[in-house]
Amino acid sequence: MNWVAVDLGASTIKASVLDKSNKPVRLSYPMGDYATTLLSSVVVVTEDKKVIMGDYASQLGVSNPNMWVRDWLQSKHKSLIAKAMFETIKQAAIKHYNDSNIGIVLLYNNTVDSELKSIAKIVFSKVETMQAGEVLKRIISPNSNLILVADFGESAFRVTLQEKTKYLYHNANKTLGFSSIDMFSLIDYDDISSHSSIETALLGQMMQRIKIMANIGDDVVLPKNISAKGNSLSSSFEHKMTTFLYQCFEECTNAIKTTSKTWENVDEVVFIGGGANSNIINSIFEKYMQSPCTLVSYNSKNHGFDAQYATSNCAIQMPLRTNTGVVIKY
Repeated sequence: MNWVAVDLGASTIKASVLDKSNKPVRLSYPMGDYATTLLSSVVVVTEDKKVIMGDYASQLGVSNPNMWVRDWLQSKHKSLIAKAMFETIKQAAIKHYNDSNIGIVLLYNNTVDSELKSIAKIVFSKVETMQAGEVLKRIISPNSNLILVADFGESAFRVTLQEKTKYLYHNANKTLGFSSIDMFSLIDYDDISSHSSIETALLGQMMQRIKIMANIGDDVVLPKNISAKGNSLSSSFEHKMTTFLYQCFEECTNAIKTTSKTWENVDEVVFIGGGANSNIINSIFEKYMQSPCTLVSYNSKNHGFDAQYATSNCAIQMPLRTNTGVVIKY
């Protein structure tokens, strides 16, 4: 049986398959005139219950915001969207392997989602589950005892405390999503009130791209009708990002206190997610840790670590470790 390992994120889906030499490669999805390895989880659900994915969904969603589903895992259409996603993944996997007998290794965060698993069983020949934290720990810190994973996600900031293979704490703060950083407040734009909702939404998409560029320290050239407030866009964004990071690190401290641990007990801190790509995150973390905590050893080489890529790449090799195709549970 051929396998595909899938991490179903709130904003993106990343999956791995095996090449002819049994090495993991990124699954590619055909999207009209091009192919992509990054499948967006932001979809459009039409009135007749059709699920539209890909770039066209983003374009259609701007003009039909009532149909746009950004957080599909919390949507009333969750089952419908999951089935469409699984079918898209399976068809891409069939094309890759040239075989329809496809099994799926479904990664989960803390608790297996029985609803998603049951839908996967309808679409795929065989379904296995694996805890993403188990995979992540073995990739990043196989010898560490207590790890704090700080996930700077688009829709939420998640803190996970893991002691060996045991989860001590897991929580998602939806008020601290990376998308909560407002770029509009940092710019001057000519008479934005006169624009239609579609034009404003498209401007919002552009601001999202500018935010990502500013976050990683790239030069940002603003369009002619937009200017930065204050001295510069980058310094204003850095101020907002600093405040955001301090709030996230305080959330980490609260998580540690909840488990009756201290920062001194933590062997390693790992930053993952889109917001973790910030070019200032290491320096802000060091400043935060100066008082009242002692700086722990954190893995700066995994700066901006892409957990989805890493876990799905690792998980696809798990079925090869037995003759029965059963994923090993550590």
